[in-house]
Amino acid sequence: MVSGAPLAWSGPLTRAQAIARVTAAGFDVRTALAQADEAAAQIAGARAVLLPQVSISGESLNANLPQFGMPVARQTYASLSGSLPIVQISALEGVRAANNDSTASTYDLAAVRNDAALSAAIFYDNAVLASEIVQSRETAVADQQANVARTELLVRVGKLPGYESARARAALADAQQSAEDAAAQRDEAFNALKVALDFDLTSTLTLGDSLAPKPFGDSEQATLARAVVQRPDLLAASFRVESARAKLSQARAAYVPVVSISAQTYHGTSSPPLGKAGSQVSVSAAVPILDGGARSAATRQAADELAKAQIGYEHSRLMVQADVANAWVELNAARTNLQTAQTERENADKTLRVARLRQQVGKAIQLEVLDALSLAASAREMVLHAQARYDLAVAGVRHAAADLQP
Repeated sequence: MVSGAPLAWSGPLTRAQAIARVTAAGFDVRTALAQADEAAAQIAGARAVLLPQVSISGESLNANLPQFGMPVARQTYASLSGSLPIVQISALEGVRAANNDSTASTYDLAAVRNDAALSAAIFYDNAVLASEIVQSRETAVADQQANVARTELLVRVGKLPGYESARARAALADAQQSAEDAAAQRDEAFNALKVALDFDLTSTLTLGDSLAPKPFGDSEQATLARAVVQRPDLLAASFRVESARAKLSQARAAYVPVVSISAQTYHGTSSPPLGKAGSQVSVSAAVPILDGGARSAATRQAADELAKAQIGYEHSRLMVQADVANAWVELNAARTNLQTAQTERENADKTLRVARLRQQVGKAIQLEVLDALSLAASAREMVLHAQARYDLAVAGVRHAAADLQP
């Protein structure tokens, strides 16, 4: 895959589009694609040892050295040679190891895509959250502006002292500054999303999805059952065990004779005449008797590699179980947090309504109204954060099970 310039994208962008983009053309995914292709190419190199080898060669000789007692001779020959391995157990095991390595690399690619999908979901939801916080703080600014107008009216008619107007304007200024800070954080979140998707930073994105919680019906047991079967990193670890086992067999096969058959033909002319054509066929077998301990060292090293691969698989399996368990702990906590945040917002809205009614009949002090406005603004943002946390907790469960992200 050839690297290119970032994509210029302007217009609507859904969460599913963001995930599709990063799983197809994300930086880590493109790197993993190259590694998987490299592993596939190694299979062809390993197989080449088992396939017939054919070569053609030519020779032209003009010998004119009588002063050294050599006859004058001219030869022009073309030769065709071929060889075919008959017994190559070591090479067969090498092919099996390369196949397993390639399959493991394919699952590595799937694991990178699984991680990239979760990363895209996080960047996307962060951008959505930042946008909705801006809207929430703009609402808070509007509420504070309305409160300033009411306060100044009450000051003018003599129902409130003049310093209440300054207090209301200070609360408005604080809300406006918070809105400016939220706008800056939104721009930073959008830039982070663009970088993750390899979008040009001049792109103008309109996010098409919101943080509205979606129903999620599943169980921890079902999630774990799927994860053990389909988690690509666990599957990659299992194929690396098989690859290490094949490499151990390959090392042990060095004690087995290597048998091959070869043939050669030649055609040409010579002076003096030595014949126009000829051929030969040979069968060879070879096995080292004394090699200074190289074969035993290679076998021992391969056995250690197999032991490490098996340990890696056991660790990966336990990590998969931990990922599922932790994802469900976070999901349950996020559900509770969302319910609590919604309850607090309902309470904050009721408190604000009561404070405004008391203000209208002249029974509420100004500080009570300001506190109610602040509580309502905080509760709105708390709900947004809780919705984002729940959405990402669901994404975390899907990631732990290697399910497709929506």
